[in-house]
Amino acid sequence: MKTRLLATLIVTAGISASGCTTTESSAQTGTAKAAAGATMAQFKCADRNGNEYIDKSELIYLRQCGITEGLACGPVPDDSKERPLKTDFDLGLRFLQITDADGDDRISKLEFRAHCNKAGFVE
Repeated sequence: MKTRLLATLIVTAGISASGCTTTESSAQTGTAKAAAGATMAQFKCADRNGNEYIDKSELIYLRQCGITEGLACGPVPDDSKERPLKTDFDLGLRFLQITDADGDDRISKLEFRAHCNKAGFVE
């Protein structure tokens, strides 16, 4: 019993002394945080009614908010170029078909973030 307690204390002391470490560099972590922040900025940009979902009526805003033709995520552009709304809606509809995991015809934050993590982030 004393041996087990002593072993546990030694392991605990070792972890406390060394701290938690990670193999990722701080630059990689910073890039991941920037990508996550930009992803949520894109979601908020497209969620015009603020209901925490991107509904079918908001699909036309996805391209304006930085979703590329290849359906990759990226930063929200500073300016929006004039394009035919049908083209923007078609891109949004393709994005919905790929991203909507639960089939409720809208994109939740979780679905959006999962897609962006899978598809990658374009700067």
